[in-house]
Amino acid sequence: MPELTARNLAFIVLVAATVAAVLAAVVLLARQDDNAPIRIIAPNSLQGAEAKFFVYVNGAVNNPGVYSLDPNSRITDALDAAGGVTSEANLDGLNLALRINNQAQYYVPKMGETPPASSSLSPASTGSVALPGGLIDLNLASVELLDTLPGIGPALAQAIVAYRENVHPFRSIAEVQEVPRIGPVTYQNMRDLITVSGVR
Repeated sequence: MPELTARNLAFIVLVAATVAAVLAAVVLLARQDDNAPIRIIAPNSLQGAEAKFFVYVNGAVNNPGVYSLDPNSRITDALDAAGGVTSEANLDGLNLALRINNQAQYYVPKMGETPPASSSLSPASTGSVALPGGLIDLNLASVELLDTLPGIGPALAQAIVAYRENVHPFRSIAEVQEVPRIGPVTYQNMRDLITVSGVR
């Protein structure tokens, strides 16, 4: 009799395990939609801001005019939008890898010609010297020029350039405080000496 009870117990355990496995499989099949990959839809980072930048491209380009471009576009993209440069274009000394600035003018000079001071491709705007009025554009100035600002040494100047290239171009002069180690005091000392894409 004990032998019969042991057999019955083993059989019951086997049946219970089989039923549990079948039920688990049914539950998993029924919930397979719940196990689908989760789709995360990032909000448009430009909501509430301009979705496009507008630039004026003229000079030695095939189709001068105002073009609407993605904010992360480079100057080379602006020239492509204008149909490319003409055979007379002088691209020497122009950094076509720079990001565009909203409402900027990009004038491509001809051989032997200098871009007008109003162009963001002119020497006055590429970081070699300050903009007219003595203001330094945070989105265009070189490390060397940024280093001349009060409270900004070579390391912070490089941090400003890294921010505009790796995060996004500055949208206001106050945004320079987002750069690590630039606080309110440093900002107050230089706020009257800087500009951002024409914003005073």
